[in-house]
Amino acid sequence: MKVVVLGGGFAGLSALNFYRDAIVIDSKEYFLLTHRLVDVIETGNPSLATIPYPKGIVKANVMSVDFKNKVVRTSDGDFSYDKLIISLGYEQDTTRVKGNVQKLENLEDALAIRTKLPQVKSVAVLGGGNLGVELAGILREMGKEVHLIELQDRLLSFMSKESSRFAESRLKEMGVDVLLGTKVEEVTPEGVRTNKDLVKVDMAIMAAGLRGPKLIENLGLSNKNGRMLVNDYLESMDYEDVFGAGDCMTTKSFVPMSAQVAVQSGRTAMENALGGNVKFAYKQAGIVLRIGSEYFGDLMGRFVRGSMAELAKRVGIYRAIKMVESL
Repeated sequence: MKVVVLGGGFAGLSALNFYRDAIVIDSKEYFLLTHRLVDVIETGNPSLATIPYPKGIVKANVMSVDFKNKVVRTSDGDFSYDKLIISLGYEQDTTRVKGNVQKLENLEDALAIRTKLPQVKSVAVLGGGNLGVELAGILREMGKEVHLIELQDRLLSFMSKESSRFAESRLKEMGVDVLLGTKVEEVTPEGVRTNKDLVKVDMAIMAAGLRGPKLIENLGLSNKNGRMLVNDYLESMDYEDVFGAGDCMTTKSFVPMSAQVAVQSGRTAMENALGGNVKFAYKQAGIVLRIGSEYFGDLMGRFVRGSMAELAKRVGIYRAIKMVESL
């Protein structure tokens, strides 16, 4: 069985771990720990968020897919397949905000932000999810004036209210200006214009606006916010022998974007590609964040902080590293 996997992130490598004879194609030479991009901004050390790919991962850009003849066309030649798994991750849609906003999507973005920070005194972080909350904390520790702007009426709206309250309280203690229920209308040379006021800053960083990669739309696949639509078995709604996994896919009932979900979907997609009939059902065991030296989050349905939260965070990173090293 010739299985080709597009994308070597959490979902793609999880699929490869299930079936080692698969061909994985990725545009990078390394596995990216996306949740550690803020650590790269803090330290300037890219190795904190990258792990070199093992031999065998094909480095190439996907140009197109001939679904009828089952051929993937790339910058490194054509690859035929019997089954195809699309696990291309996510992109940030900066077009949602008018003006000059700095995205934080990949390693290059993190290093670019790090380079610009010495000339910056004040920063607006747009989005109060995981990325925005951790980024706001790190920027404040670096001595910047930080404004965290969130459209919803609480931070981390997808987590427990205890986590939301803790994040808001901790950031405010650090001196972060937390603006809830606030809509960003435009980024101007003077700052960020919202539905309430003008927030004067030197830089605006996008920490929200996640969507599926544009390639999904370019391939003509049915999608929702750029995320490939699949059925409950992760099969494409458009083509036979094509599956979706990770952040680039969703069902009609919505699938959250997270490393845990990506790993689970990568395995299920590969199992079904090889002839299985497994209905995808994800389980989000926990979400842990760090603000300064404080670790906290939701673990197995309850709020945790301190040493237990830190251990959970480190175990998650350890497992990701081992997933790559085991290949």
